[in-house]
Amino acid sequence: MAVKKAVLGQLADYFAKKGQMMSPTEYKAADDAPIRFIVAKRPFGSWARMQQMMQVNFPVQWEKANNVAPAPAPKVAAASAMKKAAAKAKTAPKQAAK
Repeated sequence: MAVKKAVLGQLADYFAKKGQMMSPTEYKAADDAPIRFIVAKRPFGSWARMQQMMQVNFPVQWEKANNVAPAPAPKVAAASAMKKAAAKAKTAPKQAAK
């Protein structure tokens, strides 16, 4: 687990500095990668698993790497339209069963 944490920490800092999560192809092509791709992937088995572990263990760097923005507040107009549609569905006459 110590090797995973060390590799994950290096990758988390690198992606946070870059401001994006890279695909394996992008990471391999990067000249300034802190460690080779295969060394970065090997402890986790897959690139996706490494990203999952980074999200759980290094949430601050994860947010920086993914530019996580707070969700916008729902618009009032959309909410009132949903209420009108629901009311219309309730008042619609039911068709007779054949």
